[in-house]
Amino acid sequence: MKFKVFLLLLFCSFTVSGFIFSQTPEVPTFKLFLIGDAGEGDTTGATLHDLHIQLLNNPNSAVVFLGDNCYVRTNWFLPLEVGGYDGSNTAKHRIMAQLNILRGYKGSAFFVPGNHDWWNHINLKQGKKRLLAEQKFIQDTLRKFETIKNHDEGTFLPENGEAGPISKDFNDGKTRVIFLDSYRMIIEEGRKGADDSLYRASFYNELKAQLTDATKKKEKIIVVAHHPIHAKGKHSLPLVLLERINRRAADSNTNYPPYNRMATHLDSLLKEHHHPDIYYVAGHEHSLEYFFNDSLHYLVSGAGSRVDQVKYKAVANPEEYTIWNETVLMYHRVDNKSELQIHCLAGCD
Repeated sequence: MKFKVFLLLLFCSFTVSGFIFSQTPEVPTFKLFLIGDAGEGDTTGATLHDLHIQLLNNPNSAVVFLGDNCYVRTNWFLPLEVGGYDGSNTAKHRIMAQLNILRGYKGSAFFVPGNHDWWNHINLKQGKKRLLAEQKFIQDTLRKFETIKNHDEGTFLPENGEAGPISKDFNDGKTRVIFLDSYRMIIEEGRKGADDSLYRASFYNELKAQLTDATKKKEKIIVVAHHPIHAKGKHSLPLVLLERINRRAADSNTNYPPYNRMATHLDSLLKEHHHPDIYYVAGHEHSLEYFFNDSLHYLVSGAGSRVDQVKYKAVANPEEYTIWNETVLMYHRVDNKSELQIHCLAGCD
């Protein structure tokens, strides 16, 4: 069965990733759209507008918003937006800018948490309070969108500040999507108590069990979370002084030990299955990035409302990879076995 992955880009604005699974001609192709970090716009801009059209034209699909679903500035004297949903009109407008594109959509819709949705808190109780307020607003709103298949259940995953993993099967059981709350696990990786160790062990054991089950069933596996395992954006730069002295600032950096431990554990679990069809997709970096390592596919789709320049341009095999755009990192790779392609729609040289 042919399997294609598409990263769609409308120059520095439209960033939607879709996993497309070819079926018989009589059955519409199932598509999985992924968009991250879409929480900055107060209105539905070009990125979300174009995604809305894609969703309406592809009812046999699902869409996942990959975290950082809302940004708010917590201190008007400092240019920092460390917060997430706070119940203000600004926050509601930024969430609704995303929810409004789901009106009339007939597929399934999901939101996963990011560090801003936790308000970057390292205190579990404080962060969960903020997260639950956003979860309630999203779920209460989507319950009214009755065309969405899962409008009355499971639109915010994992729920209630838990790390997951939560599995959903699509495409007649051929595709499994596993939802993780990566920031909860970064918090856990920085905690020292015995109960915390048990929580971490339980999470990784359950993820291993779900991956094993999907592998036995020969399903395509897409793991979705907010934080990437591999990335080359600003969150992957060496730690600065503020990050060295303030964990709340540091937890977003791939080089910070709790983040690094979480990513290393996830990577080890994915690789030990030797499964050729495992995809790990995240946001966090406001760019498009693709990595292929040890038969695993790593994608970053985090430019839903922000776009950062990615200066890293080195590639392992120039004949296999081509950089299409110097503002947003995009790799084009064709693999005869998986027929993997990354396409640029507009604005690329």
